Amino acid sequence: MLLAVGSAKGAPGATTTARVLAAVWPQDVVLVDADPAGGDLALLARRPDDGALDPDRGLLSLAADARRGLGERPLEDHLQQVEGGLEVICGVSTPDQMAGIGPVLPQVAGAFARWPGRDVLVDVGRVSPTSPTLPLVQAADVLVLVARPRIESFAHVRERVRWLAQLRETNLRTPEVAVVLVADSRDRTSAGDLARLLAHDGLPGTVLGQLADDTRAADVLGGRVERPVARSLLVRSARQLVDPLRALSQSGRGVRTTA
Repeated sequence: MLLAVGSAKGAPGATTTARVLAAVWPQDVVLVDADPAGGDLALLARRPDDGALDPDRGLLSLAADARRGLGERPLEDHLQQVEGGLEVICGVSTPDQMAGIGPVLPQVAGAFARWPGRDVLVDVGRVSPTSPTLPLVQAADVLVLVARPRIESFAHVRERVRWLAQLRETNLRTPEVAVVLVADSRDRTSAGDLARLLAHDGLPGTVLGQLADDTRAADVLGGRVERPVARSLLVRSARQLVDPLRALSQSGRGVRTTA
């Protein structure tokens, strides 16, 4: 399974969403930092021995292999392990680097989608028709669009879902679309409001639910502070999203909208 996590606009918490989903994922999983603006995984995460990650081992080294033809080359050569045991593929440092590996991203995306015995979660940053990570989005089984419960955020999500629906009408491969709201845990209405907005416009998309807006736990996942987070609202809410996401990836049906 290949799962892409991104946003329509702004910084609603897509990177945190990708990291916490990977942290609670029940299968063998790899977290890929593919934010075209430049990843921060290599800057903030640490190895189990507290050493720094190698920023050149990840997407950059994988792209170099892809230029020569991946063939039977093991993708595992590009993995690094962070504290807690999660395996990751570090991203680029600058947008120029992402532009440089753009020609081989379709090959890399295909390799992620076919990785035997592993699920792959990719942070693709902002999603748009001109995004350099579009090959990763199109190869994904599910695209998770992360949003905030705000009018402008809902509007941008609606337009991205509309664009993806138009791509599907041209017979281009597109992923199932899921929306996750980063919201106060007491918010009981925003997810339903967004689902009704998409349904009103006849747009496909599954509003899966909410991820708790838990800044302290997000800082821990980002490597900025240290404290236990297993029982945090962030982690608990992420666990509730896993089964619906896996079911959506295996549905084999068109994208659907639920309240």
